[in-house]
Amino acid sequence: MASPEPKQVVFLVGATGNTGSSIAKALAQRPEKFDVKALVRPSSAHKNIVQELKSLPNIEVILGDIVEDDQKTLEVLLKVHNVDTVIVTTIPFQEDQQHNLFRAAKNAGVKRVVPSDFGPSAPAGVMKYHDTKLQTRSFLIDNSIPHTFIQVGWWADAMFPYPHSIDLGHFGVLGGKQFYGPGDVKTAHTAKERIGDFVARIISDPRTLNETVQTWDGEATLGESWALASKITGEDFDDYTRLSAEEIEARIATSEGFDTVVYEYFRSMYIRGDNTVEKAVALGALDARALYPDYVALSLTEVAEELYSDYSKIGYRRLD
Repeated sequence: MASPEPKQVVFLVGATGNTGSSIAKALAQRPEKFDVKALVRPSSAHKNIVQELKSLPNIEVILGDIVEDDQKTLEVLLKVHNVDTVIVTTIPFQEDQQHNLFRAAKNAGVKRVVPSDFGPSAPAGVMKYHDTKLQTRSFLIDNSIPHTFIQVGWWADAMFPYPHSIDLGHFGVLGGKQFYGPGDVKTAHTAKERIGDFVARIISDPRTLNETVQTWDGEATLGESWALASKITGEDFDDYTRLSAEEIEARIATSEGFDTVVYEYFRSMYIRGDNTVEKAVALGALDARALYPDYVALSLTEVAEELYSDYSKIGYRRLD
């Protein structure tokens, strides 16, 4: 009788965020395959999600910070826990933010690192923030660090408008009361809660080592998603601001910081049409749905019905 495969030890950075918590929960549902070491910043230790993670039998919460901790400290941590795979889901606004961790991973004999990517596909030179991620990819390749780059398209729930009753407050450019472009440009999307399912498959798959993988539940236009929102909520969203391609370019030229990042994303997805599975594959990505034909996608209708069933779930949509 063959002995069971040893469990994979996963070092997860950013487990309290949207993407990180999706991954943590998915790996926790497979205790026979994964042991998770969730690195949490001391300042986040009080969060409810941390207590939730601590209650799971195959997740150990470790306090630390990949920015504040030096390379040697991180290397010792990875060695002590016999880590096989490192996954980072924190927002990398600086391209060298993850480098110490990845150097430590190489020295510690980690078999695979997954940098903070988890966003739409686009070529270089289209979005400054995306270019930061591409620079991190080049760092891993140039330093012969085993890796997998995971793209998830756009979050499905972020394709829908906020209801009229929701006060924008501090939500700003991601507040969901603006329509971008002509509305007929397809973009790939993945439900946040399904990202972890894809990741569990991908990091267990030798075919994805040193590859880019495009995950997706479907593709839709902004016009289609807003029409679906009207059908489900009974609201007419035609009074919301509609920005043309020229207006989006003007916003990019005059905005700064996070707003510029978001407008560049919307130009790429809803004007240029960069974020499709076909274009991702043309850039060298593997199609996750082709790799895993048994995966059951979450439809845009299911996402919308869940989103609008409880308005308290509608909130600030982060990019990580």
